[in-house]
Amino acid sequence: MAFVFTAAVGALIGELLHDVLELKKKGDMFENVLESMEVTLTSVTRALEKIKELNKELDRENDKEIWMLWKQLEKGKKLVKKFKQATCSSCLKRPFYMKDLEKLDDSLKRFGQIVMPVLQAWIQMETLLVQKHNEEELKDTHEDVKVILKEGQLIHEEVKDNHGVVRDIREGVRDIHDNVKQVKEIHRDVKDIYTNVEGVGERVKVIHDEVQEVKEVREEVKVTHVGVKDIQVQVKEIHEEVKDMRKDLRSNIQTEKAASPVSNSNVPLWPFTPPEPPQITVGLDKPMKDLKNELFKDGMSTVVLTAPGGCGKTTLAKKLCHDEAIKEKFKDNIFFITVSKSPDLKVIIQQLFRHKGHSVHEFRTDEEAVNCLEQLLKQIGTKPILLVLDDVWSGSESLLERFKFKIPGYKILLTSRSSLGGFGSKYKLDTLNYEDSLSLFRQSAELRNSTSNNVEDDVLKKIVSFCKGFPLALSVVGRSLRQQRPEIWRNKVKQWSKAGAFFESNNDLFTCLKSSLDALDNKLKECYIDLGAFPEGQLIPASAIIDMWEELYEMNGDGLNSISNLHELSSLNLIDLVDTRRDGSERENYNETFVTQHDLLRDLVNHVSGLAGSEQGRKNLVVDINGHEPRGWLKNQTISAHVLSISTDETFLSNWPNIQAPEVGVLVLNFRTKKYTLPKFIKSMDKLKTLILTNYGFFSAEISNFIVLGNLSNLKRIRLEQVLIPSLTINCVQLENLQKISLIGCNIGPASGDKAIRISDALPKLVEINIGYCNSLNELPVGLCDIVSLKKLRITYCPGLSILPREIGKMVNLQVLMLSSCRNLSDLPDTIGSLHKLSILDISDCISIKNLPDTIGSLHKLSILDISDCISIKNLPEQIGELQSLNKLYMTGCSNCRLPKSVTTLHSLKSVICDEETEKSWKPFKRDLPNMTIIY
Repeated sequence: MAFVFTAAVGALIGELLHDVLELKKKGDMFENVLESMEVTLTSVTRALEKIKELNKELDRENDKEIWMLWKQLEKGKKLVKKFKQATCSSCLKRPFYMKDLEKLDDSLKRFGQIVMPVLQAWIQMETLLVQKHNEEELKDTHEDVKVILKEGQLIHEEVKDNHGVVRDIREGVRDIHDNVKQVKEIHRDVKDIYTNVEGVGERVKVIHDEVQEVKEVREEVKVTHVGVKDIQVQVKEIHEEVKDMRKDLRSNIQTEKAASPVSNSNVPLWPFTPPEPPQITVGLDKPMKDLKNELFKDGMSTVVLTAPGGCGKTTLAKKLCHDEAIKEKFKDNIFFITVSKSPDLKVIIQQLFRHKGHSVHEFRTDEEAVNCLEQLLKQIGTKPILLVLDDVWSGSESLLERFKFKIPGYKILLTSRSSLGGFGSKYKLDTLNYEDSLSLFRQSAELRNSTSNNVEDDVLKKIVSFCKGFPLALSVVGRSLRQQRPEIWRNKVKQWSKAGAFFESNNDLFTCLKSSLDALDNKLKECYIDLGAFPEGQLIPASAIIDMWEELYEMNGDGLNSISNLHELSSLNLIDLVDTRRDGSERENYNETFVTQHDLLRDLVNHVSGLAGSEQGRKNLVVDINGHEPRGWLKNQTISAHVLSISTDETFLSNWPNIQAPEVGVLVLNFRTKKYTLPKFIKSMDKLKTLILTNYGFFSAEISNFIVLGNLSNLKRIRLEQVLIPSLTINCVQLENLQKISLIGCNIGPASGDKAIRISDALPKLVEINIGYCNSLNELPVGLCDIVSLKKLRITYCPGLSILPREIGKMVNLQVLMLSSCRNLSDLPDTIGSLHKLSILDISDCISIKNLPDTIGSLHKLSILDISDCISIKNLPEQIGELQSLNKLYMTGCSNCRLPKSVTTLHSLKSVICDEETEKSWKPFKRDLPNMTIIY
């Protein structure tokens, strides 16, 4: 048993190397890290084999050093397992594990480059000493060996004589073996014949019975034939009715589109669909049962779910909406609305209309909006309705009264920190008891049932007790302490013991939560504080956050570090990531990912960033203007902040003060009005790199004074959301260093012939265009194709786009072309074959595209192709086999698409992501493509 442990370590290296190779084979987006780990593990394996051989010669073991390696490998095995599990359900978690993989790789490299060479040299020296000692013993045994050799020669002669006898016996045995083999074959043939004879007899009986049944069915068919003729006549009549209904449906859709000026929004397509509850919930069984009983009572009723902040009110409401019995009762009439501090009644009602697929017009008053809402609810009121109003603040009682209607089966559930007296029956949600608190904390900290990480029981109990049964505190603190050293836990207890009792006020709550925030490294903490620049209660687009962080912290520009930060904050329960992609794919696109934040944690951000203190000398400055004039302290002063966020409501008259903000790198302007004037002070922001302009109203806003952007030489990114853009080509402001522009939910007018300045001249360094949810975009202006510097063009959810210009072939530096969910796009021009640098082509859900152009074979650098849900494509072109760099192919919903034989030449293809039906088309080619993995 001397070498069992070294062998076990070798086996563990083999398992880890196998997992890394398997991930690498699947073409993972972090392939560089996996390749590095493969080289490292191979090197460590060779060194371990050498040490193993030397130890075997000495009959010894290096327990201490090998045990160090064993611990590293065990950690790596668990990490790779988490990494693999994240590939299906939460591609969103995978960038978070990248840093840990890199740390593990560095650790193994240091072990292989320092520890193992020293260990190997020490063993070799010990081997030399043993050899020197053995030389003396060899001299003594030399004479004995001579004697043995002489005796061996005599034995050799005897064996030689016996060899001939053995050879004769072997020949006889071979003859007997052949005879036995022939007898066995004859016996098997006889047995098969006997079995077949028995089977024939049984089959004859079955055929005889079937013949009798056929005779009986023949008579029935004669009788049925007459009935079939009558059914055929009825089918023809129904077919004509269906055709008429389709015509009416198309007509109604066109009418609704014409009636609605725009149906865009900064939120996903279905804004009031109940969000998914957290994966870990504890202690909610009884409250769930009690609330369900209230909601299942007959008649109209209102329930106020009340508790202090951080008790889990919103979690309980989400969990309730996803309960099977609730979904069965209310079906698709469950609406989840986040109210927050300053709700806009008209916008909420307009989004409710759109949520139910109705045309929307502009309401002149709140009264008109409420009257229309009542008619809508009565129209759908034949089925029960559940309206959840989440995060209602004290003082909103008058607004809540507007949602009360006498409709049978209409239920309202409110969540609020206040009791909202007189509005409905109250249900108080209590904090968790100690047992449930301990369970939630253990799950959040990833502790087993017994104490882990060598943390003492009393330390664990004190931390749980300090959290006072508040789920938010338990989950955030638990996540922050995961995998931390025991002394960190003990220091936490000492720190809180000095702070005294918790949760007697918000400041006490912040003391607990802030301790978790302080555990972050400085840059991640600063990134988290930046989230305060976005309005409360709104879904924050992940792409907007990425635009802010990439320029503010001078990251590498591809967004991967920013994405990793988002996942790390999510893993600590400081934010929630909401992915609105309907297919759950892992495509490299975060335009449909949003961030939500608990209101208490947002208050914590404002608390940490010092909003209650001086306005001078802060990194971030967030200003809310709810009225005609800005606050007095904002007027005529110099601001030293790096991030400036200004939110205004519909009452603000754009009387901007004269602000000096020379250090601002990111400007976030949030508003809710039909007309908005960019402030003049922007033109003096010489260091401005990112401008994020978001309209939170329902209809597109007209923006004026764009001319102030013309002098900003450092401006690199502009994001415009819910604004009116007369044309993509008319009177462009010259922005010489702009690299990325995003237009989300904008109303874009047709291309104009009036070109005061060509867009390619106005934006000479533009590398990325992102256009999403722009219903009015009917064509891509030809002038955009002159921007030869462009590398990424994303146009998603633009149903009006029907054609791409042939001039798109002029974008010779284009690397990413995404046209996802442009459902009226009829084809791709053959000039797409000129895009020789294209590596990603995504036309998923473009249901009107019938063919891929033959010139696609010229895209020799294409590594990712997505044609998921392109249901009109019946054949892939033969030239598809020329895509020698194709690594991933997405084909979900393409079961009717015929594959040419040329796919067998796609030797770089590692992953085909599809559904079960489409997989059947690929199975015949699996033998020719051994490196391909089919995932569904």
